Amino acid sequence: MKTNVFISGGGISGLILGLMLARNGIDVVVAEKDAKPSVKYKGELLQPKSLDMMNRLGIYEAVRAAGFPIHTTSITEYDGSRLMKKIQYHYNVIDHPFNEALMVPHEKLKEIIRNQAERHPSFHFLNPAKFTEFREPDDIKKTAVVMHKEQGEIEIAADFHIGAEGRVSPIRKSLGIELTETEYNHYFLTVTFPRPSNLTEGEMIVRGHYFLGLFPLPDLQVRTVLLIKKEEYKEMKKEGLESFYRCYTRLKPELDGYVQNITTWKDIQLMVPTRHNADRYIRGNCALMGDAVHTVHPMAGEGMNLAIQDAYTLGDLLSCMYETGNLNVAQLKRYEQVRRPRSEFLSSLSNLSAMAYSYWQGPWPNVRSHVLKRIERIPALHYKHMLNISGLGMWKDTLLDRFVQIGLLPGGILPKVKGTEHQYSEYDDHPWTMKEEKE
Repeated sequence: MKTNVFISGGGISGLILGLMLARNGIDVVVAEKDAKPSVKYKGELLQPKSLDMMNRLGIYEAVRAAGFPIHTTSITEYDGSRLMKKIQYHYNVIDHPFNEALMVPHEKLKEIIRNQAERHPSFHFLNPAKFTEFREPDDIKKTAVVMHKEQGEIEIAADFHIGAEGRVSPIRKSLGIELTETEYNHYFLTVTFPRPSNLTEGEMIVRGHYFLGLFPLPDLQVRTVLLIKKEEYKEMKKEGLESFYRCYTRLKPELDGYVQNITTWKDIQLMVPTRHNADRYIRGNCALMGDAVHTVHPMAGEGMNLAIQDAYTLGDLLSCMYETGNLNVAQLKRYEQVRRPRSEFLSSLSNLSAMAYSYWQGPWPNVRSHVLKRIERIPALHYKHMLNISGLGMWKDTLLDRFVQIGLLPGGILPKVKGTEHQYSEYDDHPWTMKEEKE
């Protein structure tokens, strides 16, 4: 079998890349090993940058119709029964057409993307089929070997090979690309169940070492994530579901009568949070994207968004290369030059968020809630925080920001913001397709 681009992994990022290439007339083969939809939790929160990309791909309306919009995210912190702080962050501080987030069931999002891709004759989907090896030992790979359940071994000759298989990436391993990994001192439990009708925005509730995240889905459902100590998981399972219900209703009493819809531990997924970053995204004519090259702590809800943005950027670059006839593999480095700084920045932000809730002793909870409240109240800090998590731009904190956050300096010394500062330009996103605008 011959194709232009071979993609190992038919998840969100693999399908996005496949769609981008196919709509531009580039032949692409996507191989997905799982024959059935995964029962494991995968990302559902689409940030504004991802929604912008969905719009450019012509699928935004379908995605929007399948999702539930999130305009604000609140954080409520308790010290025992005492309310310490109620904090709320707003997406509309960003002046952009897509200044909201969207909760979309993961498998529904995959279905929308795949259906759109399959309208194009140059898109080919092999399933179930798993990449096993390359025929060539050198950096330039000509032939990928795929094991198909029905057709057996298939050789796929391609100009470019892309690894989008997730954390355990066979292509990454075959390329010898190394990871730097971080582990954490807690676990997450995640599950979806019916929600109260008035739970319509993102909420996070913190009490002691417990952290509960609530994100509404369509059809009056809610995706929930509960942070617990590592040693608690076995204790909770031994005690039974009552211990699980008790955690939820203590943190959010309004969930009583809803969380009890969970009637078996099989419905509750244990998530062991880790963070890794690869030492490179490219080797020869091969590229990695999504969890194959970086994973982030799930607290910030950025993993799927980074994968989508990787795929869109790589798809745009490859499309440009085929359009201009310049298939020099050195061009792939431009994908890494755009995506790596952004991904590593968001990885560091998610790690910072994780560390903020990893410690609950002494004065730390009060310090944390004080800083988060000042970020909410001071317009420049509020905008910067939302811009960074939205993916629409990057504006790193300065030492001055830190002093303002902890209250050593007044917020008035920071510049006023209009809501457009430090957003990515078209040139920032696609430097290969346009000349830099001169001011």
